[in-house]
Amino acid sequence: MQKKAVLLLICLVLTAAIVTGCSKKSDPSQTQPAKQLQRGGQLTYGTLQEPNTLNPLLSDLMATAEVGRLVFSGLITSDDKGQWMPDLAAEVPTLQNGGVSADGLTVTYKLRSGVTWHDGIPFSAEDVRFTWNVIMNGQNKVVSQEGYNFITAIEIPDSQTVIVRFKEYYAPYLTLFSTILPKHKLEGTPDLNKDSFNRMPIGTGPFKFKEWRIAESITFEANGAYFLGRPALDTILYKIIPDTNILLTQLKSGDIDLVTNIVPAQLEQFKAIANVKTMITPSMVWEHLDFNLDNTLFQDVRVRQAIQLGIDRQALVAASLRNVASVALTDQPPFSWAYNGNVKSIGRDVNAAKELLSQAGWLPGIDGICAKDGRKLTFTLVTTNGNKMREAVAQQLAQQLKDIGILLQVQYVDVPGFFADVLKNRRFEAAMYAWVAGIDPENSRLWHSKYIPGRANGFDGQNYSGWRNPEMDKLTEQGRMTVDMEQRKQIYYRMQEVIVQEVPVIPLYYRATIDVVKNNIANYRPNPTPAGNFWNAWQWGFIK
Repeated sequence: MQKKAVLLLICLVLTAAIVTGCSKKSDPSQTQPAKQLQRGGQLTYGTLQEPNTLNPLLSDLMATAEVGRLVFSGLITSDDKGQWMPDLAAEVPTLQNGGVSADGLTVTYKLRSGVTWHDGIPFSAEDVRFTWNVIMNGQNKVVSQEGYNFITAIEIPDSQTVIVRFKEYYAPYLTLFSTILPKHKLEGTPDLNKDSFNRMPIGTGPFKFKEWRIAESITFEANGAYFLGRPALDTILYKIIPDTNILLTQLKSGDIDLVTNIVPAQLEQFKAIANVKTMITPSMVWEHLDFNLDNTLFQDVRVRQAIQLGIDRQALVAASLRNVASVALTDQPPFSWAYNGNVKSIGRDVNAAKELLSQAGWLPGIDGICAKDGRKLTFTLVTTNGNKMREAVAQQLAQQLKDIGILLQVQYVDVPGFFADVLKNRRFEAAMYAWVAGIDPENSRLWHSKYIPGRANGFDGQNYSGWRNPEMDKLTEQGRMTVDMEQRKQIYYRMQEVIVQEVPVIPLYYRATIDVVKNNIANYRPNPTPAGNFWNAWQWGFIK
């Protein structure tokens, strides 16, 4: 999955509430005595995935991003409501406070004073400029240069001031510099990709790296000099357990304190454990079905629209996801400021779907499957293997589409091959996978025709459908460069309308995340934004 991020002057408001369900708890209507947070102790965090590096700039794995929030800081971050908040910067730069110029081409960050790296060396503006140079160095295998490549210069008039100058307005400027690297540790390194720093990093975050036992655990200890105050915990043990059944067992036995990203099929098992609470949080991960628009079958929009009408998304959510998800209509989550609430919900309509297919010349045969010019209406849906939930959804889709006269065949591919070959080289008729939306709605890499991966552009971009729409190209360019927020909102509203009308992809559902936390843990607040669940780990602790 890919990620997009954040925005100017506007905060994401999560109108969908966090739902909590607890097992074996007292009546919540009873008044509970105040409980005190104790200092110290070790929290054990159970996870299915191990990082491949501890340098967030070099990996798009969720595990790397998670632990990265413990070790590193960025200039700006976001809280669990999607509101921008300063991190290493003293305040969030905006037009109103003078941090952003009227034309949007200059952004000024005033840095916090007194911040030090884990080895005691003072943090300064030099580290920010150094990080930009690292990202723009083509020899470094960073995840993305998107946004940073719009910067023409970074000026540092003094150690506490960073002036970022852009060649053109870049609306999601606050998404940049989410991780700052130490110049004094990495300057002059011959190969950042292989540097030992990536396994033993130092940052300015709330916890210091202590030890990494491969395939077992990573230990982090409290940073007593953290600029927001010493963490309540002494250590966090990031325990790697690549089996949900073992996670369940260890949570029951008390060997772990917190488990995240539980699959819906196991929700009831985890809720049945004594002295824990389950937290279900709306997320920005949206599952979707892509069409390869170079395939002649999908070049008739009526066929794509018929498939959309043949899918019962609410039934998918209920059966395969146990209702731990919400129906997706567009590429923007319902709690985003850019979500177009006027987009008409498209429910299942078998008769209307059949009528569209008939208009396109596809008529049902004796076996109920439509045919045209001797060709049956059948195609293959490629998706990832090993994901039981996704496999169940794929089988449901096959049954639903059979009802309208389409034969859907499902093919499963391993995850690395799916993303590195099937999608990148567009070797599919239809594909099903997920994207991670961002606080900022900027999605040009998904929709602009210049981002159709191929030899001409060095396989750059994620417009895997191969959608070529002049209006959409223009809208994505306008959305990224428009300073006025109301005008920008209207641009994204229109983009969502075009997506629903043209159906280059079919959004299926937005996942929710399920976390299971012991009742004696305080201040754990799941965060669906790119800041991740460790965004306030310095505040976590045990209740006396």
